[in-house]
Amino acid sequence: MLTDMIRIKKNNPIVPGLIIAVALFFLHISGFLRPLENSLSYLIKPIAGRFYTAGTDIKMAYDANNNPEDPNARAERLAKEVAVLTVANSRRLEIEEENRKLREALKFVSNNSSRVVVASVIAKEAAAEDSLGLVINRGAKDGLVPGLAVVSEEGLIVGKVLETKDTTAKICLTTNPSCQLAAAIQNSDKTQGITDGDLGLTIKMNYIPQLEKIAPGDIVITSGLGEHIARGLVIGRITQVFNESNEVWQEAIIEPLAELDNLTIVSILIP
Repeated sequence: MLTDMIRIKKNNPIVPGLIIAVALFFLHISGFLRPLENSLSYLIKPIAGRFYTAGTDIKMAYDANNNPEDPNARAERLAKEVAVLTVANSRRLEIEEENRKLREALKFVSNNSSRVVVASVIAKEAAAEDSLGLVINRGAKDGLVPGLAVVSEEGLIVGKVLETKDTTAKICLTTNPSCQLAAAIQNSDKTQGITDGDLGLTIKMNYIPQLEKIAPGDIVITSGLGEHIARGLVIGRITQVFNESNEVWQEAIIEPLAELDNLTIVSILIP
């Protein structure tokens, strides 16, 4: 019987397991196994991370199925997400549009012999007869003086400098009554006259001789007779002609070709 008990104890797997465990414990305490432990930890960590992520996903799915979100709370959360995405998309579109306008302005600069100062529109102010003028972030320190031509990124004249300060300037648009330009019509007679704004909506061209032949569709440009403004800048296209036989002068209504309400980047031409 004693022999059988001894045999059982010798064949018992717990005994060698305890011996190995005690040996590993002392080796761990002594630091002998630290390099091996570090290597195993490095190898196991990615696998453990995947198991943790998978477990988290399963828990979230379980919670979603067993604890459905309140409809009002869900609607509010989705509305906030839509608002955030809308703002981000709006900013992206604005940046793309500003970059496009800058590229167009730089293209115009590279093809122009005058010195060109590119400026950003920073404000709108009331001008003559309830029309609007624009304030730009360039001024006297950049070489600007009253009377200089202001053009869009495409090179269309949109107004001229009205007054300057050191670092800013106010410009009047071609639709403002205070923005007079020496103009010429691209017709067979090269008809000349003066343009000014019509209540901030369109442009009028006055002092056109009665015998000159002008018609809707004719293009109007700067004549070069005005101070600081060269010839050839496109002002707009004639849409109406007023010709009274008992009058000395004709009058034309001109539609601007530039989008004056959406100006954010402009260029000032310094001859």
